[in-house]
Amino acid sequence: MGGISGFLMKFPPLPHSLLSLLERTAFKLPVPIEKLVHRVSYSRTGRHLQRYNNRGFRLVVGCIPYRYKTPEEANSIDEAIEVLVINAQNGEGLLFPKGGWEKDESMEEAAVRETIEEAGVIGEIECKLGKWSYKSKRQSIFHEGHMFALLVKQELDQWPEKNIRKRQWVTVSKAREECPHLWMKEALEELVCRQMQWRRKEGVNEPACK
Repeated sequence: MGGISGFLMKFPPLPHSLLSLLERTAFKLPVPIEKLVHRVSYSRTGRHLQRYNNRGFRLVVGCIPYRYKTPEEANSIDEAIEVLVINAQNGEGLLFPKGGWEKDESMEEAAVRETIEEAGVIGEIECKLGKWSYKSKRQSIFHEGHMFALLVKQELDQWPEKNIRKRQWVTVSKAREECPHLWMKEALEELVCRQMQWRRKEGVNEPACK
């Protein structure tokens, strides 16, 4: 069986696991969960629903998926968390999942969708890390990128771009070294800074970011 129906047949437990986890996300998604499950069962294509800002920049959203390591493994914030990265399609460096924000979805919903499509993980989407303007390396056009933190709760065995994207857990230091995009590195630093602030409030002897 081919097409979308064929892809859906590969992982029957996905809708139930997705429903269970997305109901506990930090953001209240504005559309029914059932509709979101349908959307992320395959990768969207085309630009007919693409959003642009008032300067004509394409709006892009994504997540930095992360997880906590055990306290015994961590001597610093760089060691306290790991981040999930995917390979670039051109083979140049490691990236965080992201893609176009479309007109029929909220920003948070788009970030969740892109993370499932490209990296095959679901979890709790947290507050936005920031907004960046950057120039596309493949085309002479500008994008406006928005990134969120996502605390991973489950890694899927099957996801829409599994055949073209390889995912891996890496240290913060490795992500810094191998990510080719300055704006993504800045989003990563914002995540690290917020983790430092949280650890300080919890009584852990870590400096707060400025």
